[in-house]
Amino acid sequence: MNSQLYWTLIVGEKPMFQGACWYFPAGGGTWGFDATATGSIFSNGVPSQEALLKLARPVVVPVRQNFAVQASFFPMGNVSALDGLNSGATDDEKEIKFILDGLQTRDVQ
Repeated sequence: MNSQLYWTLIVGEKPMFQGACWYFPAGGGTWGFDATATGSIFSNGVPSQEALLKLARPVVVPVRQNFAVQASFFPMGNVSALDGLNSGATDDEKEIKFILDGLQTRDVQ
C-alpha cells in the first residue's frame, strides 16, 4: 500500500507538498512484521525520532487560512490497495492516519 498511497498537503486551494506514503515515515508506534508468509509491515518506518520526516524549510499557513491533507490511491498493475481497503474486514480494522506536526504560530479555534 505504501507505493500506491500519496499524501498532499493543501493550504487554501494550493497543493504545497506531495509525496508517496513511504516518504512520510511514521517515526513511532507499533513496528514489525506479521507471522504470515506475506510478512506485512505494521508501520511505515522505524520507531525513532530520526525516522520522522523533517522539511528543510517551513510550510507557512497564513492567518485564517484553511489547510487539509488529502490521501490519493493509485493502483499499480492488477493490485489496488483501495480495493483491499473497501472489501473484506470491518471498518474497525481499517484505519489510515496522517499526523501533521509543527510549530503553532497562530490562534486556532
